[in-house]
Amino acid sequence: MKKNGQTFKYLLTGIGFALAAAASSKQYRAQQRMIKLNQILEDVKAGLKHEGQIVGSWIEESPHLFSQNKRTFPVYQGGIICEREDGTNQFRFKVDARTGVVIEFSQI
Repeated sequence: MKKNGQTFKYLLTGIGFALAAAASSKQYRAQQRMIKLNQILEDVKAGLKHEGQIVGSWIEESPHLFSQNKRTFPVYQGGIICEREDGTNQFRFKVDARTGVVIEFSQI
């Protein structure tokens, strides 16, 4: 009976390690995605510094499917608000979720 108890103990230990590794991997992937999203937003903001002071910005954390030129691919959507002496400008953008390339940009 002692042998079965040790086997069960090893089995539970193995399951615990597997669960810990899976949780750690999921957290790492989520962290890497957030770094990429923050970098994308910073890159777009850097390109708009000439438009005035940036007072607000956002980017969606979940990609959406977007179709262009008979292709469909995942994109992140975001926006930036800039203030100038003559008023406020708002911009929207879409970024390819796989490459980080801005594929659509417009002023609202």
